Amino acid sequence: MLLEDEESFDVTFSVGGERFYAHKLVLAARSTMFETQFFNALKKDDQEIVVIDMEPKVFKALLHFVYRDTLLEDEELFMLDSSFFPSLSESFIAKLLAAGEKYGLPRLMLMCESILCKDISVDSVAYIFALADRYCATHLKSICQKFSAENFDAVMHSDGFEYLKKNCPLLQSELLKTGVGCEKEFS
Repeated sequence: MLLEDEESFDVTFSVGGERFYAHKLVLAARSTMFETQFFNALKKDDQEIVVIDMEPKVFKALLHFVYRDTLLEDEELFMLDSSFFPSLSESFIAKLLAAGEKYGLPRLMLMCESILCKDISVDSVAYIFALADRYCATHLKSICQKFSAENFDAVMHSDGFEYLKKNCPLLQSELLKTGVGCEKEFS
């Protein structure tokens, strides 16, 4: 497989002390961000690129997606449980969603959104809603709004709703508008 071919690569990524080998043409064909990075006339021809804002396992999954158009088949990476909700943005799937947004990979984002949709519950919806807003995941955000409207009373009394109240009041207001059709204060 081309991704494992360390002889024909023309770019190396250093991510958290790990090295990843890739092919500029493959990356540029799938991502406008990579295309700009590699083929912009103003850029120098870097053979090694240091990625400082991503964990190696997330970058590995990103490369896997770019080359194979699938997600890694490691279920443990994609599992969410209630302990993640206050820090959902620290979960693997949230980091992969962020990587998809950063590198301009809308299909990867949709795949991540699909996984997150399966984990929507009264307890998680507000956290997932905030995550969807942060990464412009419009489909996921819409699903969260629909779920919130259908389960409005329970969502309003959840820890996630309190999280929005403290950390994202505009998003809390947006959920209120969705649930009751107009903005009203909840205290």
